[in-house]
Amino acid sequence: MKKSYSFIGYVAIAGGAMGLLLAPVMVIIKYMTGWAVVPEPAWVKAAQDALGGLLQFASPPGLWMAYGSAYTLALLLMLAGLVGLSGQMRDAQGRLQTKGYWIILAGLCMVIPGDAIHTWTWHQNGLTTPTPGTNPLANTAYAVHMMGMNFIMIGSMWVGVSALRRKFLARWLAWSFVLIFPSAVLASITILPTTPSGALWLFCVMMMACGYFLATGKYNRLVAA
Repeated sequence: MKKSYSFIGYVAIAGGAMGLLLAPVMVIIKYMTGWAVVPEPAWVKAAQDALGGLLQFASPPGLWMAYGSAYTLALLLMLAGLVGLSGQMRDAQGRLQTKGYWIILAGLCMVIPGDAIHTWTWHQNGLTTPTPGTNPLANTAYAVHMMGMNFIMIGSMWVGVSALRRKFLARWLAWSFVLIFPSAVLASITILPTTPSGALWLFCVMMMACGYFLATGKYNRLVAA
């Protein structure tokens, strides 16, 4: 069991790290396509110049598909990390101590295919900007992934509040769950206006931290003292 948790921990770390690194890249590419719903953050141009060839091997739609596919992998790895974390949310009888966990899990299972399909189909029918357009499949996938994001936000708040009240998670982890919702809203309208990569930035940080404690066997750092 320890070896299993250790492996899941490293998977969660990898997924969280990929998510953190890809979030600003996806923002840059989104503005490269001409998207301008939210004013371009001040850091975008400087970061684009610094990345150089990493953003020059394909057209903006091609870059969006390439890095978007990598982000799908990051989400899958974080999903595995969340499954591993469930072991720390169980009572003595092995039952999960909050239904919010299942809501987060359902949300991720909607976001992953929804975002992946939208990433690969939004540019069809002449579209050059990554927003829902004339492709019904892209429209549906976008709607599914946005509904999944709502589930993740609601479920995270549920888990965090339940953990603070019933004290089954460490306070830092419980507060991390609570703050995922407000941080997602703030990031999405300011410095990281991409969904889900920008909105799940704090989730990625949390998965890295949880992954570290799972990988190193420090399970006590995840549960209430």
